[in-house]
Amino acid sequence: MIFLAYISEPITFSKEIEGLPKDLIVPEGFVKDFHFSTEKHLMVIMRIVGPDTNKVVDFFENGEDNVFNIQTVSALDGREINDDFILTDLYLDEGPNLSVDIDIEPPMVRVILDFLMK
Repeated sequence: MIFLAYISEPITFSKEIEGLPKDLIVPEGFVKDFHFSTEKHLMVIMRIVGPDTNKVVDFFENGEDNVFNIQTVSALDGREINDDFILTDLYLDEGPNLSVDIDIEPPMVRVILDFLMK
């Protein structure tokens, strides 16, 4: 079993949209968990804060069963990850909730992605 809980570089997610490649780069500071529970099953948990939350939602929404290439580097052993994965399950939670407070919190989205290596 392979475990990887820390990454040392941003994650690049790539997929094809209408035959053209499209990338989403997520800085490592937004990645809360990145691990392989088996050699073929990868889970990624992210919390994105700021004006780019819509880009993340648009990129992954309705993405189940799509193929994504994932690239990053393990902070533990320096191992490079660059493989194709099928998104098997997706959880998106946009927040924070609307508030009557004067201080408006920045937009945020929590994302849980389950992948199976292709």
